Amino acid sequence: MSQPERNALFYAFIVSIGGFIFGLDIMLISGTFQYTTVEFGLSAIEKGNIAAAPNYGALLALLVAGYFCERLGRKKTLMIIAGLYVISAIGSAFAPSYFWLFFARLIGGLAFTSLSLASMYIGEIAPAKMRGKLVGLNQLNIVFGILAATILNYYLVQTVGTQSEWASSIGLNEGNVWRWMLGLEILPALIWLALLTIIPESPRWLMLNNKKQQSLDVIKKLVPAAEVDAEYKQIKQHLNTTEHSLSYIEQIKCLFSKSMRLALLIGVFMAIIQSLSGMNAILAFMPMIFQQVGGGDSAFLQSIWVSLIGTVFTVLALVLIDKLGRRKILLGGLFTCVVSLSLVAYGFFNAVYLIESSTIEQLALTHPQFNSQLLQPMLDQAFYSDIEFKAAVINLIGQSQFSLLESDLLLLTTDMPGELVLLGIITFVCAYNFSLGPILWILFSEIFPTKVRAVAITSSALVATIFGGIIVPTFFPWQIENLGASLTFFAYAGFCIAGLAIMAKITPETKGKTIEEIEDLISAENDEPQTKNSNIKQANSFN
Repeated sequence: MSQPERNALFYAFIVSIGGFIFGLDIMLISGTFQYTTVEFGLSAIEKGNIAAAPNYGALLALLVAGYFCERLGRKKTLMIIAGLYVISAIGSAFAPSYFWLFFARLIGGLAFTSLSLASMYIGEIAPAKMRGKLVGLNQLNIVFGILAATILNYYLVQTVGTQSEWASSIGLNEGNVWRWMLGLEILPALIWLALLTIIPESPRWLMLNNKKQQSLDVIKKLVPAAEVDAEYKQIKQHLNTTEHSLSYIEQIKCLFSKSMRLALLIGVFMAIIQSLSGMNAILAFMPMIFQQVGGGDSAFLQSIWVSLIGTVFTVLALVLIDKLGRRKILLGGLFTCVVSLSLVAYGFFNAVYLIESSTIEQLALTHPQFNSQLLQPMLDQAFYSDIEFKAAVINLIGQSQFSLLESDLLLLTTDMPGELVLLGIITFVCAYNFSLGPILWILFSEIFPTKVRAVAITSSALVATIFGGIIVPTFFPWQIENLGASLTFFAYAGFCIAGLAIMAKITPETKGKTIEEIEDLISAENDEPQTKNSNIKQANSFN
């Protein structure tokens, strides 16, 4: 690897650390629900709101992120984002109420724009032959963050359970373990903020702002000496017609012009399809899902294995993304998501829930404060729907008591093909991390020209946030309680089928092309039908 390539890798890695913190954030919260539900008396919708709160913040931030990226630059905007992560982590760890926790996490959501800005920055500094791998670092760090969070959650839960002396000496106990989970985010956020000070500004942004010499200096760090002049001239030529004085509104109008039509369709549909696959819900509530299967305390351990396997497939994606191409990986991944989600839905469809005398005896031992005899009216009565079973239990003992018993009760009463559900979830996570996860950010970094990239990427990310960050995780607990797990996962499989049909129709192949070459390709595909068909064939067969 040449020195310019090493520089590009180093800068891309630093920027992608924001993905690690994002992964930490969405997975650390998953371990807190069984504690915060009791402490704050959370309803299903309130649990969904806590999971989705950062995405409300992201929704607000994405409305102005493009503006700040254009005016302040990519680097300064990323540093502001890192600072917001620090503030959010501190506020979440010390939250005294549901509303405090909600707003602290909402502030963290302002920093979720790091994902779209990272793909923007990396796409602008990466050599064409490495762009897929480097932008994919964002997704790799997300899954590393998810893996780290699942391990930390499991370790903290086990430590509290064993009542070790060192835990007691630092005040770590069952009452505040969730605060430790959320507070762990503070350190990596501070480290990221410090590291961002050493990255250069995007050369394309510098050129766009008439800082030509600074742009050339950065290009020299990223491109072999023999290619510096050609790279500089190509960037300059494509930005000659771009005036930085364009207002934000004028840039939005440009985004909706005929030449941008295909790029906008790809960005918007990709954002919607990735979101409606249900991955954000599965991540935010993975322990809850495994408790539904009957995993009990091992739900945290199962989450670790799923995250670990998903990480391996993300690494595999980065190895192959610039060899196989974006289109093949995307379509193959969507097909696999359909199959795996159908397996999960089928597993829940065949579940049976039965309270036996041994169940009541075991609950009496593990929860002596609970009058287990209240469940006697349901003795030996089989339920074939998780909705009906939970409703019957809540009718007998009340919602607050059910929240305390839910994990152990499902473990003791559920008879279902749990291995099939686990296989389906593992396969889905692998397929997502190999395809939908990295491809979204790679396509975002490639299909939009520099003159509208800040507006275009943040707008597409806005769509992803509305669907995947707010709608899906907010309503997932409600869906589980009111529609049942089986119908919920069948719905996600249906969305993936629709996504497969749409993306097969509109997605070109972009591997190995420079940003400027992709801009020419996308613009050409908006021309006359015969020209468009010719270019699509060329794009899809490009190797």
